[in-house]
Amino acid sequence: MVFQKVAIVGWNQEVNAYISFLKDGLIENVEVIAIYDKDKSMKRVVNYHYPEIPFYHDYKEMMRKETVDAVLSFHPSLLHTR
Repeated sequence: MVFQKVAIVGWNQEVNAYISFLKDGLIENVEVIAIYDKDKSMKRVVNYHYPEIPFYHDYKEMMRKETVDAVLSFHPSLLHTR
């Protein structure tokens, strides 16, 4: 079975729920391989919930180091244009 490798941009409770859906098998064939947030303090929160998923605070580094099929953005809409 081939998994789509997904990177997540932005951390919030919605992301936590989304990853839970994946782990519970509600969304098939998708694997979260990295999480980015510009707020470095989010690393502690992400590592608490998902220590197996690498956290980045530099999205360029994440894209260099990870092989990503898709990126899911969970930033507030107002930040999409910045």
